[in-house]
Amino acid sequence: MRESGHLGGENILVGKELAIKGTFVFENGEELKIAIIDRDKGLFKEFLAAGEWNNLDFPSEAKVDYSSFRIAPGDFNAHSHPEQSIYVEMVDPTWDLATWCRHTIYRYSVSLTPKLVYLACARAFSRMVSYGITSVMVSFYCHNRRGNELDREVLRAARDVGIRLYFGRMHYDVISQTAYPEKRESQHSYFETIDGAERNYKALQKEVEAWNDPRVIVAPSLHSFHANTLDAMIHGINLGYQEGRKVQLHLSEDEGDVRLSEEQFGGRPVDVLYRLYQEGKVASLSHLILSDCIWTSEEEKDLIAQSGMNVVLNPRMNDRVKAGRADLKAFLRRGIPVYVGTDGEASNDDLSIEREIAYLKKINPAVSYEESKKLGYLPFDFHDFKIGVLEPQAAADFKVLDGEKLVDLYIGGARIVEGGELRTIDVEKDIENPLKLERANIFKL
Repeated sequence: MRESGHLGGENILVGKELAIKGTFVFENGEELKIAIIDRDKGLFKEFLAAGEWNNLDFPSEAKVDYSSFRIAPGDFNAHSHPEQSIYVEMVDPTWDLATWCRHTIYRYSVSLTPKLVYLACARAFSRMVSYGITSVMVSFYCHNRRGNELDREVLRAARDVGIRLYFGRMHYDVISQTAYPEKRESQHSYFETIDGAERNYKALQKEVEAWNDPRVIVAPSLHSFHANTLDAMIHGINLGYQEGRKVQLHLSEDEGDVRLSEEQFGGRPVDVLYRLYQEGKVASLSHLILSDCIWTSEEEKDLIAQSGMNVVLNPRMNDRVKAGRADLKAFLRRGIPVYVGTDGEASNDDLSIEREIAYLKKINPAVSYEESKKLGYLPFDFHDFKIGVLEPQAAADFKVLDGEKLVDLYIGGARIVEGGELRTIDVEKDIENPLKLERANIFKL
């Protein structure tokens, strides 16, 4: 079942169409069908009856028969900090959030080099695709006074692995003068002015547009109520609206964020966002995707639903760092779109979305099957097509399964994983070995 595919970021298949036969897992059930894929666009063109297989006038290398396998939409990791995979070997799983930050990002992130960022992200992305993840939404704030130099390495790693990337270039513009020295120095390295953040975002966006790569989107992003001024939030929300982009924001991950918001802005975080909208200071809130949302009140959840905002939950990470648990049932009951993320690998058990969803269901036994069946399988707009769904004109991103085991993985119609093995990059030679050396050299470990 091997044909030439996606190698080193290039689709080298000959011909414009690919035919895939298998038992497709559609929203309304499973059915043996044939998918015709437009390989130039990386989209599903149409689905045909399985009986048409022998009538297809395709060259043999453009027909792949998975009749004995199930074919499901690829997973979408809706919240990730891939550069944090560099800390996996350094962490103690018993650390709470503050301790974790003190011993990882606030100790080492100021020393991140382009090579370290690339290798850490390539590690994260390669592990994601091995778990069946085809798309990832990244929040990246470690700009380290380098403009877009480190940001480019995240994009390069994603393209080399072949994963689809929604890159949130995150703005951070608060420095706490009372923070301990390592934290304060880290904040200085993340800091950008409002104008500087927009200028760097637009410069990166211009670079990415020149690639004409349908697998990559760059968007403005915000960090949180503790790391952004209100002016930065207003500007970032409006910039995302003008650009037609989803804007990521950590919201109420920590109870301290709620207290800070009440003290500095006169209300709980969602109340403040809604007030900005009511006062006409932001054009919309419906393009916000809010991460964590642990410490949200019932009234805030009502406003999230009313405003059309989306939520992404990271349950294993939240539990591991003792941040608390989001009320899944309360969000679903209000019809709020709930996506699932892993956050960073070093604050989680692994980067599997399937395991994240299983854990989320396990800790929410009151949520029924009907309520939870779409967790991880909500369509998501990406450029002018959708991901996360098997239908014509959606991204041809899917996983081929033998039972629950990943056999092959396709992104944009290109085979990225074959027989459970990544085929775009040599993980040991190109990632793990140089990462070990570079980390020892830079971090002196």
